[in-house]
Amino acid sequence: MSGNKVEVRKYMVVDKETGEVVAEDAMFIGKKAFVDKGFRKVFVGFLKDIVMDKEIAGKAIRLLLYIIENLRSNDLTILLYWKIVCEELNITQGTYYSWLNTLIKKGILEKTEIPNMYRLKPYSAVNGQVEIALKKLNIKNN
Repeated sequence: MSGNKVEVRKYMVVDKETGEVVAEDAMFIGKKAFVDKGFRKVFVGFLKDIVMDKEIAGKAIRLLLYIIENLRSNDLTILLYWKIVCEELNITQGTYYSWLNTLIKKGILEKTEIPNMYRLKPYSAVNGQVEIALKKLNIKNN
């Protein structure tokens, strides 16, 4: 395994005589910080559109990735404060607003009635939590 890759390895303990599965589990291999952040699911059609759009792929994708990374579970809205975003992405206020306006113009983000709150386009990305996913798969996270 190389770099920042995180793997999930599922394993079974089988009784050699009976062939019965006596235990099943899974473990994460990689940097714990990445596993603790959960995962994001980005829909393929949305990803293709972004990659093919030079205005987004070349610049605004950094803001889009920041938004996707900071989504709350089962929520497509996000509060964006330019000072915080600029500090975390190491960009200027002008760059922030340029990228934000590009994402709005392209229909990826829309303003809400609440100041500084935006909604990500449906069927673009979702936030997943490792614990919830494992529970649905009936796998323990040890």
